[in-house]
Amino acid sequence: MVSCDPICPSCGQEEESTFHALWSCPALVEVWSLHFAWLIRQTRRCSKFLDIVQVCCSRSESFDMFAIITSLIWTRRNRLRVGETPLPLQKINSVAFDSLQEFQEASLSRCGPSLPPCSVKWSPPPVSWVKVNFDGALFKESDSAGLGVIIRNDLGQVMAASAQTIPVPTSVETVEVLAARNAICLARELQFNKIIIEGDSEVVIKTLNRSCASSTSFGHIIRDIKCAAAAAFSEINFCHTRRQGNKVAHAIVRSACNFSPFIVWMEDVPPDILSVYTSELV
Repeated sequence: MVSCDPICPSCGQEEESTFHALWSCPALVEVWSLHFAWLIRQTRRCSKFLDIVQVCCSRSESFDMFAIITSLIWTRRNRLRVGETPLPLQKINSVAFDSLQEFQEASLSRCGPSLPPCSVKWSPPPVSWVKVNFDGALFKESDSAGLGVIIRNDLGQVMAASAQTIPVPTSVETVEVLAARNAICLARELQFNKIIIEGDSEVVIKTLNRSCASSTSFGHIIRDIKCAAAAAFSEINFCHTRRQGNKVAHAIVRSACNFSPFIVWMEDVPPDILSVYTSELV
């Protein structure tokens, strides 16, 4: 049955209009602020969604993500109205990011002759630095998540690694952020001084590199990471890599469910993970 209640089903506070349903609803602040805090600041006096669209068009590189998020929010609204299970608000950004990547890859494949794929490999950090790769994964069958970390020096030698399983958090991004915090904690415990934190979640790395406070659901973890980093290290960089450049951390996190809830290896890793590490250096 379609609901005829004029009150917004997301916030339950105001009568629903297009502007409210897609933009001004308090429940959507967390969704829009991750990628579009700049748009929120520039459109504070706008009262029509078309005005929001026109301002966003001024940054063409952001418009595809804006359009996908808008579509997901409207689809979610319609599902609520007809009593169907909606996409959780916390997952809209991750679904939008995956959809955008799929769209971009499909667009490239239709544009003339294909170019050979760019080969991405793990690269060592500068001399006297260590690189800390992290990754997160969901294990739906056990309703848990895995966090993986590996630390290597400028010669590519393994200094330490860790794996942990935890209850499933609220979003995929939260899993990745918790993995990044594990990376910081392990490097701090081992008293490294100059570190590069590297992961394949572009959303998380971009959030960690922003100077402004994060208003996302995992913003408190971002603040914790930044405070810990400032206190523990003389220099730290947060870098994004593709999955091919994060193979060992990915292998560790996929194996996390095979170990105790939390385990740390010093200078050595299990043979199956070691084989991935060796192949990554070739």
